[in-house]
Amino acid sequence: MKTQPKTLKYTEVIAEENKHLKERREKLFDREFAESLEENKFGIALSGGGIRSATINLGLLKTLNKYNILEHADYISTVSGGGYTGAYIQATLKQTGGYEHLFSDDHISYMRTRGEYLFPGTGWLKIWNQFVLVVSFLISLIMSWISPGILVALTLGLYAFIRPALGFDPVIIDERLDTLFYWGGIVLGVIFVVHYVFNIVLNFNLSVSAYFNVVESIAVGLALLCIAIVVFLGLKQIQIPNIPLFLPKLVLGVLLIILGFFANPNASSFHRFYRKQLSDAFLKFSGTHQNVLLKDLSDTTSEERADYLAPYPLINTCLNLQSSSDPNFQGTKASDYFLLSPMYSGAKLTGYVRTSDHFGYDTMTLPAAVTISAAAVNPGMGIYSNRILSILTTVLNLRLGYWTLNPSRLKTSYPLVFWPFYFFYELFSRIGTDKTMVNISDGGHIENLAVMELLRRKCRLILAIDAGADPNFTFADLENLTIRARNELGVDIRFREDQIPEEVMRPHPSHGYSRQRYAIADLYQLWDKIEKDGEEVIEHYENKKVGTLVYIKSTVTAPEGRPEIPKKDFLKYGTYKYKIYHPLFPHEPTSDQFFDPIQWESYYQLGQYIGADVLGLRRLDDRTKPNARVITPDELIRYFDEGTRLFLPIIPQPDEIPISMETIERTVRSRDMAAPETSAPEEQVVKKDIEYKM
Repeated sequence: MKTQPKTLKYTEVIAEENKHLKERREKLFDREFAESLEENKFGIALSGGGIRSATINLGLLKTLNKYNILEHADYISTVSGGGYTGAYIQATLKQTGGYEHLFSDDHISYMRTRGEYLFPGTGWLKIWNQFVLVVSFLISLIMSWISPGILVALTLGLYAFIRPALGFDPVIIDERLDTLFYWGGIVLGVIFVVHYVFNIVLNFNLSVSAYFNVVESIAVGLALLCIAIVVFLGLKQIQIPNIPLFLPKLVLGVLLIILGFFANPNASSFHRFYRKQLSDAFLKFSGTHQNVLLKDLSDTTSEERADYLAPYPLINTCLNLQSSSDPNFQGTKASDYFLLSPMYSGAKLTGYVRTSDHFGYDTMTLPAAVTISAAAVNPGMGIYSNRILSILTTVLNLRLGYWTLNPSRLKTSYPLVFWPFYFFYELFSRIGTDKTMVNISDGGHIENLAVMELLRRKCRLILAIDAGADPNFTFADLENLTIRARNELGVDIRFREDQIPEEVMRPHPSHGYSRQRYAIADLYQLWDKIEKDGEEVIEHYENKKVGTLVYIKSTVTAPEGRPEIPKKDFLKYGTYKYKIYHPLFPHEPTSDQFFDPIQWESYYQLGQYIGADVLGLRRLDDRTKPNARVITPDELIRYFDEGTRLFLPIIPQPDEIPISMETIERTVRSRDMAAPETSAPEEQVVKKDIEYKM
C-alpha cells in the first residue's frame, strides 16, 4: 500500500518547475538561455470556447510556429476548448519528435472534417453517429442510476429483511410483445452488465466504451425493427412464468455493498463518450501516444528529445466548493484553481502532490485531463453553480466533470470509496473538500483565459488568446482575470494608454469591424506574499513592473477590396462569404459545437491572420521558408516593450525589379521610422490584401 507523499505549497511546486524548465532549455538550446529563465520566462495561454477556441488557437499557433516561437515557450496553459489544441501539440510532438510535423496538410485536413466532433461524417454515416450518440447517452444515463439504485435496493432489502412476512406475488405476463421484451431485455441486460464491468476495469481506455456503444446501438436498432415487424404482422400472446429469486436476500445485500465500492461515476458518466470524441478529433495522428499518461508528458531525465520537446503543459480545471468545512468558504459558491500537470496536481486549498502519486488510484491520461478541463456541464460549476441545476444535471447524467482524490485528505493512493454517496453529494450540492474525493470541472468555471497560473509563475511575457464567445465585446473574461489577479496575486494589469481593449477592439457600429486584434498591458506587482523567519508576510511595492501581457482577441478587421475567387475553389470561396452571411463571426455561440468544413476553415484562417498581426506582418505570407527566422523570447519582449522590429522590410530583389540603392535605403529609412504599433486610423485603412476570407 503506497502512502501519501508530502503535500506541497504552490511556491514549492513552482520552484520544482523552474528547475525542470532550466533543464529543458539547456537540453533544447544552451546553458545561457537556461540561466536567463527568470529574465525571459515565456508562457502562452489558450482560452476556453469549445471548438471555436480550439480552431482559432490552432491557426494562431501555426503562425507562431513558423518562427520557432512555440518551441521557445516555457509554458502552454490551457483551459476548456484551448485544451483541445494544447493536447494536439503535446501528443503530436511526443509522437513525431519535431515541430516541423505540426500543422501538416493531412493533420489539418482531417481535423477540418471532424469539426462536428460529437457526431462526425456526412450522409448516412452522420445519421448513424447521431444515433450512436443518443444510445450512448441513454446507456450512460442508466449506468449513472446504478449508484442510487444500490442504496435504494439496500434500503428495500433491509425493510424486507425486517419484515420476513413480506412476500412477492407471482407475476403472470400476458401481453402481445412479451416475448420480444423478455428476450430482448435479457440480451441488452447482458451487454449492459458486460459494458459496465469493462468501464470500471478499463476506466481510462479510449475505445472500450465506443465499441460497446456501437454494439448497443445495433442491438437497439434490431429491437426496434423487430417491434415494428411484430406490430404490423402480429404475434400470439405467450405466457412467461415468473422467475423465482434464488439468492438469499442477505447474500444479495452483501453483493450490492461490494458493488458500491466499484460503481465509480467517472467510469459511467457521459464524460467517457466526450473524451473519446475529442481524442478521435485532435489526437488521431498521435500514434501510440494518443492516450499518453499525463505524468509522462514532460520528462527532462529522458534521453529521448520528444519527451521534453513541447512547452510544459498547465491544464486548468475548477475545484468545486459548494459545501466546505473551511470557514473561508462556508456559505459561498466558491471555487479554487485545480491544476493538472505532468509533475504536480492539486489546488492551493488542498495542496499539491506529485501527479504520479496522486493518480496512482486513477492513472490520469492527457485526453482525460483535457476533457475534465472542458467539462462545461456538471452538477458543480464553480461560480456558476446552482442548486436547481445540480439536481437536473445529476438526475439526467449531464455530468462531464470528474471525482478525483483529495490531496489534503489522501491517506493512501488506493482508498476505499463507497460511490453511491457521491451521487447524492452532487444531487444536493454537498461537493467540497471535506471528503476523500473532490469534484473538478471546466477551468472556465473559475477563469476562462488560463492566465492566472502564468501570472502565479511570474512569466515575463504572456501571450493570451481570448477566443471565448463575446458578441457584445463586454470583455467579461478579461474583467474576471484583472479582478482576480489584483486581489489574489497582487498583480495589476495596466493596459497602455493607446491599447485599451474596449477602444481598439470593439467593432465600430458603422461598419462592424475592429481596429486592432491585440492590446498590450504592463504587469505591475502591488504586493506579494513572502516568507520571513518561517512566517508568511505581505510585502508592498510601488510601480514594480514584472512582465508584459499581450491580450489577443478573436476580432475581424476590415478587408481591402474584393478578390476574384472562382466558385470551384470551395474553401476560399466559402470562407470569403462566411463573415458576410454570418455577422456573429467570430463570436458565434459556444453551444455551436458543430463546425462544417467552411466554418472550421474560416476560424482556422482567422487565427493565422491574428498571429500575423501580433508579429507585425503586413501579409501572412510575407515570410515563408527559407526566409523564416527564429524569434526568441528576448526579441519578443523588446518588440512589445520597446517597439523594436522583428522583421526587416521586404525589399524587391534587383534581378526581379530594377531599383537603385538610393531607393532601397530611402525605403528602409522610411519604414524604420514607423513603429510596429501603427496608429489605429492607419490600421483601419491599411489591411492585408489576402485577408479576403474574413
